[in-house]
Amino acid sequence: MAHLLKVAEWQDTTGRWRVADTSDLANDSAAWWHPARMLNMPLEEYVDLLINEYHADIDGWFPESNNGKSLLLFSWSNENYSYAHKYLLYINRISRNKSWSI
Repeated sequence: MAHLLKVAEWQDTTGRWRVADTSDLANDSAAWWHPARMLNMPLEEYVDLLINEYHADIDGWFPESNNGKSLLLFSWSNENYSYAHKYLLYINRISRNKSWSI
């Protein structure tokens, strides 16, 4: 069942900050490419946005990790938490304005 994209933030067991939609993980709600599609950006441009605008660290890239679907793991250090929160606010605002369902 489709729902409005809404990302949440949490701190993982290593102390890193994560931001993703976790409301329906069985249906790939946390897929890293959802915000890119919503923003109408090529995936490479979206990754550049994460790194350059929001200072995210790329933790891992797995091009075919889940039945041919790619997986990008990204996070923020405690020092860059404010950027993680800005990213959360930005994605959720755009999603609300567009009523972007996944």
